Amino acid sequence: MNKRVVSLLAGLAILLLFCLMPTPEGLSRAATISLGLLLTGILLWITEAMPLAISALLLMVLMPYLGVTNFATVWAKFISSVIFFVIAAFGLTVALLKTNIPLRITAALMKWSGTNASKLVFGFMCCTALVSTIVTNTADCALFMGLALSLLRANDAIPGKSNLGKCMMMGVPMAAMLGGGVTPAGVSINIMAMNMFSSHTGITIKFLDWVIMGLPMCIILLPICWWCLTKVFKPEDISEESLQTVLKQADALGPLSIVEKKVLVIVSLMLAFWVAGNWVPALDATAVAVFGLVVMFLPGVDLLTFDELTKGVSWNVVLLIGGVQSLAAGILSTGAAAWLVKSAMAIVAGASNTTIMAGATTLLSFLHLIIPVGPAIAGMTTIPLADVAALTGISPVAMTVMVAFWAAISFVLPIDCVPLITYGLGYYKMIDMVKAGWIPTIVMIAYCTYVLPVLARMLGY
Repeated sequence: MNKRVVSLLAGLAILLLFCLMPTPEGLSRAATISLGLLLTGILLWITEAMPLAISALLLMVLMPYLGVTNFATVWAKFISSVIFFVIAAFGLTVALLKTNIPLRITAALMKWSGTNASKLVFGFMCCTALVSTIVTNTADCALFMGLALSLLRANDAIPGKSNLGKCMMMGVPMAAMLGGGVTPAGVSINIMAMNMFSSHTGITIKFLDWVIMGLPMCIILLPICWWCLTKVFKPEDISEESLQTVLKQADALGPLSIVEKKVLVIVSLMLAFWVAGNWVPALDATAVAVFGLVVMFLPGVDLLTFDELTKGVSWNVVLLIGGVQSLAAGILSTGAAAWLVKSAMAIVAGASNTTIMAGATTLLSFLHLIIPVGPAIAGMTTIPLADVAALTGISPVAMTVMVAFWAAISFVLPIDCVPLITYGLGYYKMIDMVKAGWIPTIVMIAYCTYVLPVLARMLGY
């Protein structure tokens, strides 16, 4: 019996167990079954018994039959702004790869790193994190994914076999998520958590204060993520021949072409609007991405054809995102997620502040694995956990910032929308991210438990 069959049978056993087991106190039958679906999904995704998108679609359509939700909700929740953003992001990547812009940027980084692949990965991650402090992490990840692809192709990195490919394609989303936590402008979840907290408590978290709490997290975690990636998957060094080939090709390019100028103008405008969107609600990140995609098809611009777009989009990623969103919505509607939060916090009731903070941050890290929808996590936990903090003497600001961090960051499974952007290219498997991501997860739990409350107190919160 092969591993795929064993994984499917194990997943079926888990689901049957949750369907037949007595309902825990405070949990409905639908909520209990929804948790079983979640655990089944995690098992199938980690073992990759079936294509991830197919597993997600299967679990999604099982929900109505098992009484978790109805078909109208399943189909409605499949579609969201994330799907349209991802399609537009892949279109941007295709347009970039049609030009020599990635080659120019790649050559500049390779001049710095030489043939040292580990150094090159670190350079890419630093650039990705820096841009992500002001540009939403999904857009940032899509942009640097396109640049990384050109480098990998120049070095003949084969998807699924190249360790350099694994490091780059996991390193880019990790860095994008970390950079997004540095400033309130880094990701919309930060603004959402700040506004909810301010409306509930009347306390305003200042922009610079957020940076003081978020920047150390990025400075500490970024090199740790890079170290784990390059130690677990030692990237093959770039050959001197490949290095010289890229540098010679870049030197021979000459001035920017008309097509390159068009792409740069569109990308620059999109970046500017994405940054401005942090203060101008009308500049929705997805709308900006879609408008940018449309402009590429306009007469006189003609950067893309529809055939190029359809071939360039990873439809596996699109289907997976839709399936996961629908599954997460069903679980949230049953109250299972809220029950998990209450049950977990009840365990540490009466414990020391450090233990309560450790319990909360560990809970959030786990919650993001089973509900990979950041806004849902922030919306569900920001106010309850802030109230827990206020009652126990923990800084509510530290707790709120911690919620925002974990709602946007997940190092262990690529089922959040940010790592899903690179996962669909086939350079790494789910288990690869587990191998590289467990140490950064533990370090971030420690940071949120011990460092974040100290910084919040120093800032007077």
